[in-house]
Amino acid sequence: MHRLIMLSNTYQQSSGYQAEAAKVDPDNKLLWRFDRRRLEGEVIRDSMLMATGQLNLKMGGPGVFPPIPEGISNGSKYLSWKPETDPAESDRRSVYVFVKRNLRYPMFEAYDFPDTSESCPRRYSTVSPNQPLVGMNDELVRQWSREVANRVLNDAGLSPEQQVERAFRIVFTRAPKDDERQAVLDFLNQQTGQIGGPTARTAAFVDFCQALLNSNEFLYMN
Repeated sequence: MHRLIMLSNTYQQSSGYQAEAAKVDPDNKLLWRFDRRRLEGEVIRDSMLMATGQLNLKMGGPGVFPPIPEGISNGSKYLSWKPETDPAESDRRSVYVFVKRNLRYPMFEAYDFPDTSESCPRRYSTVSPNQPLVGMNDELVRQWSREVANRVLNDAGLSPEQQVERAFRIVFTRAPKDDERQAVLDFLNQQTGQIGGPTARTAAFVDFCQALLNSNEFLYMN
C-alpha cells in the first residue's frame, strides 16, 4: 500500500504554484500540488547529521541520550539525562533517541514533538519563535554547521565558487543559482574583509553553512 501511494502521480506532485490550476481549485482540494509542510524535529536532526557526514546508521539496540543544552537537566530523578560518552552513539538516528515523559529532547520539543504526558498524543505543526532560535543559538546546530563547513574547506584545490557549490550540493542536493552564488561570495568577502585572515573566512563559511541548515528549503518539504 505504501509503495502504491508513494509511486502515484498525486503523491509525487510538486509544491510549485500553477496559476491556471489555482483559478479552478484555489484550496487544492483536487490535489493539483503538494502542500508544503515542515519536516518533523526528528527528520530535521537526522538531516543535519547527514549533512555533516556523521549520521550513525547502526540498526537496533537500546535508546540513546544525545547531548542537551546545559541547565535543562537539573540532576533530579525525573529530569536526569546522562549524555552518551561515545560520540558515535550520540549521532544515531532520532528514532533511537530515548523518549522521557518528563524531559523531551529540546530540539524535538521545539518542532512540535507530541506531548508525552498525554495517553493519546497528537503531533501539531506550528510556527513559533522558538524554532528559528534553536537553529541560531543551539550549540549542537552550531557544531553541525562547523562540521559541514569542514567537509567543504578540507577539500583542497577548490575555488571559492566551487566551495559554495559543494556546500549547496551537500545541504540542498542542488547547485546554487548564479545570484545565490554571487550573494554568498559577496557575504564571505565582506565578512573576511572586516576582520581579515583565513580564520575570519572560515568563521564566515560556518555562518553560511548554518544559514543553509536553517533555511526554509532545508526545513520544509516541497
